[in-house]
Amino acid sequence: MRSQNLFIHLFLISILLFMAGTGVLSENILSVPDSSYNIGIIPSGSSSPFHQELIHAANKTASESNWTVIILTPDEETNISYQEDAMNTQISGDVDLICLNTLDTDKLADEIREAESVNIPVFLYNTLVPAKTQNITEYIGYDQYTGAYTMGVYAARTLADLKNETQETVQGRAFILRGLPGFHADQRTAGFIDGLSTSPGIEIVGEQVAGWDRETARSITKDVLKEDPTIDIFYGNSDEMAIGAALAVQEFGKKVNEEILCLGIDGNMPTLEMIRNKTMTATLGVYPEKMGETLIIQAKKVLDGERVPIYLETPAIVIDSANLDAYLYGSLWTEPVSSEPEQS
Repeated sequence: MRSQNLFIHLFLISILLFMAGTGVLSENILSVPDSSYNIGIIPSGSSSPFHQELIHAANKTASESNWTVIILTPDEETNISYQEDAMNTQISGDVDLICLNTLDTDKLADEIREAESVNIPVFLYNTLVPAKTQNITEYIGYDQYTGAYTMGVYAARTLADLKNETQETVQGRAFILRGLPGFHADQRTAGFIDGLSTSPGIEIVGEQVAGWDRETARSITKDVLKEDPTIDIFYGNSDEMAIGAALAVQEFGKKVNEEILCLGIDGNMPTLEMIRNKTMTATLGVYPEKMGETLIIQAKKVLDGERVPIYLETPAIVIDSANLDAYLYGSLWTEPVSSEPEQS
């Protein structure tokens, strides 16, 4: 594709020069059309609506410029070997830029370096945590620790309101449903714990890996409630795990928002519908569709020779019933900004 695009540009330029010399050239045909690029996307998985919404938006934005998006998706988020093969396939294939989301950048370091060696830029998305390899063209995503911290503060304040207490005096018990081991789960857990600590009377009574999976989280929550029905807060590192918790809470005979708070991270459509129906407390809205659009917008800049920041931070905001419509209408969206790396 890269050599083909070069040939097309040279051919068009030669025609324009000929027409200019013959006086045929008009003002309306001075511009050379945009190149058509192939963009590779390798997500960490496909089961979460986050990935589905992001890829749908990236596809839509790319199609508006007649670009092609080539997606290679592992069957499970732990299948890093598939991502290694996917990177090699796209490097040896006809892609002009690769967008990668993975739980383990270290294991893909060789493939990232190989992409750079053949002049294929690589974006890491849904993260601002630096990879050990320094061959990343741009990181695109929200600050996971800060977003989770905001969720922790929100949970503490909301529980205080529910119990007619202050944040300083409220007592409570919280349980955390973690994602698969990696920096995403680490950052989202550490941030939430630190945010929740603004109310010293709220105790983290347990954590368990639910692997980003709704049904696993549902099963864990059922077991936890049987052992300790006094839990006040279930927090999932992702929306899918928060949904599992919320379903289990209802099946246990308790009411979400009135007796137990359920919170997640992503801002996926199924979660937003549950917030509207008052069966979910809140989520951190991270704009998966907007992030997908941003991948293509930034890819165009890079492939057109523009300089881009190494770290581009996309917005994240707590979404509950009070601001749900504003989030859905896009009025809370702010443009991504150049940022610093997120420290893990």
